[in-house]
Amino acid sequence: MPSRSIGAGGRRPRPRIVRALLSIATIGVTAFTLSGCGLLSGSDGADAGGNGQLEKSTIVVGSLPALSQAPVALAQAKGYFAQEGLTVKVQPVGDGPAALTALISGQNDISLGSYTAPIKAQATGAGDLKIVNEMLVSTPNMMNIMTLPGSKVKQPDDLSDAKIAISAPGAISDIGAKAAMQERGIDYRDAEFVKLSFPDMLAAMQRGQVDAAVMTEPYISQAAKSAGAITVMDCFSGGTADFPQAGAFTTAKFAQQNPKTLAAFQRAIQKAQLAGQNRAEMTPLLPQFAKIPPDLAPIVELGRIPTSMDAARLQRVSTLMKRFGQIPRDVDVSKMLVQPPPAPAAVGG
Repeated sequence: MPSRSIGAGGRRPRPRIVRALLSIATIGVTAFTLSGCGLLSGSDGADAGGNGQLEKSTIVVGSLPALSQAPVALAQAKGYFAQEGLTVKVQPVGDGPAALTALISGQNDISLGSYTAPIKAQATGAGDLKIVNEMLVSTPNMMNIMTLPGSKVKQPDDLSDAKIAISAPGAISDIGAKAAMQERGIDYRDAEFVKLSFPDMLAAMQRGQVDAAVMTEPYISQAAKSAGAITVMDCFSGGTADFPQAGAFTTAKFAQQNPKTLAAFQRAIQKAQLAGQNRAEMTPLLPQFAKIPPDLAPIVELGRIPTSMDAARLQRVSTLMKRFGQIPRDVDVSKMLVQPPPAPAAVGG
């Protein structure tokens, strides 16, 4: 069948917000969660006094350690935050809900991660959130449904009654896999989706607990190398290609009260996004901030670092979340965007 675009188109939290955030817990973990934090756990050494023009010269960014942190890692390494008079301190968080709670409470100023948690928070009234930068867009073979030799799953059609591991219900690994199956005419409703962390998926397949797993890098490359895992389906091809994976977001309150600080963060990220178009800039950093083994760093699929925010592209996340019952209504994501200042024409070393 022809391909088509899928889904186009400082206080403690109040009890109501806490309850709403708990409902997000199963979808908040980004599809690209890795182990370790490395260079991202520090600051870039900028003068705490800043340039005298920013509302805040030091900000805290909550983040899971993930490939989507690449622009922040590069901005740290190349001193782009310091050039803006900004000190950025990355605060590791345990999962998406923890990141969202810390953001809404004011403990952190900005969060990095998958769009599913902030969109659900917006849809349920748990928080008024703004997206300030896109960090990662899908490319082929960056999220695949994998299986092992000997599995009953030999081809995509076999997924219809398979037991499939996903990182969490409603996460990108969940809605992305279902959308890809749906596009290919495979009834995902007959499959059983099992919540497992990415590091546990290969062992679960080897023990026969699941027939297949929705994996991301570096787990795709690790499973192929160590166990001969093979790809059954690329979840981000055809109508699901060019899918938004992760970004940076903040609260409407922070954006309103700190416009100069936010613009400085955005400018530094834009410089890193432009520099990051060169794979050679990113590869040496991967073992440090993403804890990817050095032998895999040159070959893992990193996805695409976008250089602008695209409202239509981001809307696809909300549309799929609504389609698969994760939110009660489709959110107009364009109203969540705080567009960065115009991108610099060139970036120096």
